[in-house]
Amino acid sequence: MISSTTFNRFYSDQTRDGAVAFYGWVRKETTPQTVLLNLGAGPPADRQSIRIFKGEVARVVGADLDPEVLDNPELDEAHVINADNTLPFEDNTFDAVLSDWVLEHVSAPDQFLREVNRVLKKGGVFLFRTPNSWHYVAIIAKVTPDWFHHIVANWARGLPAGTHEPWPTYYRLNSRKTVYAEGQKAGFNHIELRMWEPEPHYLAFHLLPFLVGVGYERIVNRYRMFEGLRAGIFGRMVK
Repeated sequence: MISSTTFNRFYSDQTRDGAVAFYGWVRKETTPQTVLLNLGAGPPADRQSIRIFKGEVARVVGADLDPEVLDNPELDEAHVINADNTLPFEDNTFDAVLSDWVLEHVSAPDQFLREVNRVLKKGGVFLFRTPNSWHYVAIIAKVTPDWFHHIVANWARGLPAGTHEPWPTYYRLNSRKTVYAEGQKAGFNHIELRMWEPEPHYLAFHLLPFLVGVGYERIVNRYRMFEGLRAGIFGRMVK
């Protein structure tokens, strides 16, 4: 891995930090009265000061396929859900639904988004962050098998031993065109997408690929014509 000194030579602040940008946007959509569903909440988050909403909003409900969600102390209430995407909540329950790095794991986008729409109150928002299928990291992920992801993904991100293995990915809701089409079909009235290229953390395992990643980041962020090649899609859908 490259040293923190080398990394900080190129990224000395949080200007390109995707988590800071995304959660800053999410917090503009929440208030102390918000009832929030964290869909895909999983185990406790890293960088907790950024990702925790418990105590900031009225109630945080978590739902995930993984039973680890039941032990997540960042939630006021937790549910294990089935793979069929059916959510165990009444219609019009939540003011906001949050999904961070979840859409790439969704096998049935139409059903998933219909359920999100169903449990949102009128005027409620669905906020999400997901990889862009046209970015080089997503392209590599799509053309390599799951066993390769289990070997490489956590190591490349510099995650500690014992970190949860990557979930299977489908990339069926990971382009701007698909997100707009599926969101409209699910009944959302307004869809806003922002493209984001962060620091190349995935390439920090060696100096040479890291420098290539820095060059890529500089180019796609400087020129609007290349925004479709940025790594992440930040989304906001309004019911």
